[in-house]
Amino acid sequence: MKIKKNISVVLNGQIPSDKSLIQRISSSDYIIAVDGSANQLNKLNILPNVVIGDFDSIESFNDSNVELIEANDQSKTDFRKTLEWCIKKNISHISIFGISGKSEDHFLGNYYTLNDFSNKIDWIAFTDFSVISPCVSKKEFDSYKGQKVSLFSMKGDTLVSSKNLEYPLDSYLLSPSDNAVRNISISDKFIIESSNNILVFQSRK
Repeated sequence: MKIKKNISVVLNGQIPSDKSLIQRISSSDYIIAVDGSANQLNKLNILPNVVIGDFDSIESFNDSNVELIEANDQSKTDFRKTLEWCIKKNISHISIFGISGKSEDHFLGNYYTLNDFSNKIDWIAFTDFSVISPCVSKKEFDSYKGQKVSLFSMKGDTLVSSKNLEYPLDSYLLSPSDNAVRNISISDKFIIESSNNILVFQSRK
């Protein structure tokens, strides 16, 4: 496939209700639907370019313009299989929607999957409430004063330092816990430095 610049991956979770996020999906150069999310996109009159999964959740779907990729490996989630497919297709940057909501085990599993791929693909996820992205080593984040910022280590302990957060972190040992939730940005940018991959949640206005 010809590599597109603006690629959206839509999961079968809670599709954002925010009109700006729906517009972001619909205006993408290329839309990848993960299994049953194709049903939700159809209700929004958004046609994906490709649907990937084992098709256990998808309704009748018959459109010659949509590529259907059946991935039946039951040892992996459809989301993991989709990210592996993206890497094989040399897709290096994606925006993700529908990551949370509905089944709790699925959305928690999605975050672990994202953490596994933080070094393999450049991703950012959007919900009605948050912007979620990885921090690998040192990273500067666009922000706004008063924005809530939460940090999560998904696998093991990591040393975390910050700049421009109300409650500064200085080589703080962050374990998989809720110990770094609801910090607050004090500027239009903040910096996080971590010894291992972490997930950064930023509240949306």
